Amino acid sequence: FGFFYVVDVPEYSASMELKYLTKFFSLPEDLKSSTVVSGYNTTNENVFRGYHPGLDDVKNSLQYKDVYNIGPHETRLSMDEEEFTNPLEKMQSDILQEANVWPNTGDEEFDCKFKKTFQQGFKIRRTIGQHFIESISRSLNVPEFSGLFDDDEYEFSAMALRRYPEREMINTNMYSEFDGALLREFEHIDSTLTIMSTFNNSGINAEY
Repeated sequence: FGFFYVVDVPEYSASMELKYLTKFFSLPEDLKSSTVVSGYNTTNENVFRGYHPGLDDVKNSLQYKDVYNIGPHETRLSMDEEEFTNPLEKMQSDILQEANVWPNTGDEEFDCKFKKTFQQGFKIRRTIGQHFIESISRSLNVPEFSGLFDDDEYEFSAMALRRYPEREMINTNMYSEFDGALLREFEHIDSTLTIMSTFNNSGINAEY
């Protein structure tokens, strides 16, 4: 386990990202409906990419957050059905290759700048991650390690824009087992490389 801190990232503006994600999450629900995942809006086809509205359900959920999910693909890759050996493999491929969904609010300037800002933000985070993996590969003198992450077709990268609304109810499961603090995100271990933006806020804790 480990963590690192990156500063002075070229062409990255945390304030610009914060401006547009704040505006999106503050929009009326009907203007966000075109991006809602199919689990909440069955008329939409997007399963993973797009807007996941949070539910303040303290009985069944430890978390209460709104999420906008962005991935590496703008169009779904064409795959031959015969390439899949079972339905689970096809479902996994569909999720990995799902195309991004972008806001269509009627405000053309906002929609365009939101898309451009977070396409660039995804690219920057992806580049940081790739360089970090390459650094590990060089340090370990295992050049084939970085090659494990070169398959764009099956890449499972995602950027999640998150908002944590104020909860009206709490339960005992929402308190940290480590120090008893009330959590906005449950304690967990990321099994992958995670790049996070703090937006100049404190509060991200890593036990090492």
